[in-house]
Amino acid sequence: MGTEKRTMEERIQAFYQQSGGPNNREIARLLEEHLLNGRDHGMTGYKETFEDAVMDTIIQDPSLLLLFERIQRWRLNRNGSSSGPAHLEESVQRLEKEIHELKQYLSNKPL
Repeated sequence: MGTEKRTMEERIQAFYQQSGGPNNREIARLLEEHLLNGRDHGMTGYKETFEDAVMDTIIQDPSLLLLFERIQRWRLNRNGSSSGPAHLEESVQRLEKEIHELKQYLSNKPL
């Protein structure tokens, strides 16, 4: 095969020729095996997700990485007031109060 580039359709047709056609009952197992161990699908033994493929593409392209970092910074700044330490402190205090109220309710409830 070498380093020739093939279209996705050509790759699918080659797969069907190697595996016995689209009606072969073994196709699901073969695809799973390929996705887990294929050299073109990330780490061996790990089934690459769509998110993995997108992140890999972003990380390898400096302009996309810069854009991604800017979007992340913008999101952090936009939501900054609700995700800071003060907000977490309030959430913890509210949860502690709810737990205390539930304990009181349960201790007063007859069995």
